[in-house]
Amino acid sequence: MLALEPQTEHWNNSGIEIWADERIWGHRFHDEQTPWLILLEFLAVFESRSRESQALEEPQVNGNHESIPYRIPKLEELRFLIFNNPRLHHIEKTVDSDFEKWQQWTDSIRGNYNRDYSYLKKRFRDFSKFVRIVEFFQHTSLEPERKRRWTSKFVFPYGPDCIYADVREKRGSLESADRRFYARGGELLYLMLNRSNSAKKLAELIRTKLLNPNERWNLLARDLIPEGENGDYIKTSVGYLPYKKRREYEDIAEDWLKLLDLRIPGTSILDPLMRVTALNMLLYIMRRSLEEIGEGTEPCLILEIAAPRKTALFELSKENYSQNRTLTRRALQAHINSIKKTDAWLKACNESSPSQAVLQLFKKRFNWRPKNISGKNRGPDRILEELLKAAQKRHKAHVANVLPDWSRRIALSVSRRRMGTWYSPDDVLLKALVMTIVEDREEYNRFLSKLYDRYCIVVGVAEAEKAFGSLPMDERILAENAGRLEQRLRTLGLLHRLSDDCAYVINSFGGSQ
Repeated sequence: MLALEPQTEHWNNSGIEIWADERIWGHRFHDEQTPWLILLEFLAVFESRSRESQALEEPQVNGNHESIPYRIPKLEELRFLIFNNPRLHHIEKTVDSDFEKWQQWTDSIRGNYNRDYSYLKKRFRDFSKFVRIVEFFQHTSLEPERKRRWTSKFVFPYGPDCIYADVREKRGSLESADRRFYARGGELLYLMLNRSNSAKKLAELIRTKLLNPNERWNLLARDLIPEGENGDYIKTSVGYLPYKKRREYEDIAEDWLKLLDLRIPGTSILDPLMRVTALNMLLYIMRRSLEEIGEGTEPCLILEIAAPRKTALFELSKENYSQNRTLTRRALQAHINSIKKTDAWLKACNESSPSQAVLQLFKKRFNWRPKNISGKNRGPDRILEELLKAAQKRHKAHVANVLPDWSRRIALSVSRRRMGTWYSPDDVLLKALVMTIVEDREEYNRFLSKLYDRYCIVVGVAEAEKAFGSLPMDERILAENAGRLEQRLRTLGLLHRLSDDCAYVINSFGGSQ
């Protein structure tokens, strides 16, 4: 597969310290951008491009990488009212008249923020009604357990008026974009779906089901925003995704089509959408890693369904988790070392000043400009070691944490003190997987087979044989594991057993709307 290079006329990597992780997986994956924020950033890109009538209809530039500018509103009033409004409840409880409540609240914020909030009194009249609406958005906000500054907190995406940029605060106003939480993972998701064969169909479903401006809760959010507020934007453009076509792009698109076509409101489908999207992106990261390492195998996720006592499958799942966690580090090392097999490396080593030639090669390919290496008294191999050391240090800080962090956040893995971490799904992920795999009903063993074929998930005997070529343990242990999953699904109302030989997984939301 030939990697697409970013178009230099609209995008460059000048701000990247070492362009190595990005060459493998794209610019960029970052552990502080959680799966929820990837979905939110995607919706921000989609909404912006939808206003230009080009959502998921982006042409490639000269058959190469797409050039996609977009802009996200700051919505300073909305986010201030919900996340930086501490005196609201105190005033409601301690002041008697409605007039005085409005007056004291307005006075309390006047000196700190150069904004006019008089429109709120005209819209709500009753101060307590205003407080209840603010409370609603506070209580339903995304990831409230995360300790972030108020400019990096987000309301639930009920519609287009709930989507805004991640920004920095400076001198009492919201200024430049912050790439810590909108780290471009959502942009990569947008590119993946744009390059899928289902892009056009998906665009219409997203517009009507996820970004309906007339959705009830979106209209409430709009009531908190002054007229004409959408004029203050953060302007930027999408990042870099290496490959034009991959199976993961089609897989993600297929899952989105299935979920958006279910008989479930758009606000309710966002949680399973977030989980299966992140799972697909994890598989993309693992497959790209294995490709770079040179192993022609599929990734593998061995799930241990919670058992009353520790089993051999627990140990295998724990080992599987640990091996997967090292994939990105090994891929980075293999990718950088592979330069020694190129003609460019051989040519540089044969120059009159090979060290300087190698430094120029690394600057061009990896954007690496070491401050403390002049090339004197250092041979090409030593400089390569320095590059690898610097790249691994950078990788360890963020990209290396994506696989373990996201698997925990989508409820794919669990951690226990003195036990470690292993793959064991929570009910919320199991429900999401049933929604994407089962159209109406599916025979249980066939369901397990599809789990493996689609998501590389190993639960029972047949799937373990596919993954390993032979059984890695006693068949009885794997059969018991499959039996525990069946019981879990039955408890959740997702499985019916008609006889000793016939059990069906049920998707009660299946079928077109």
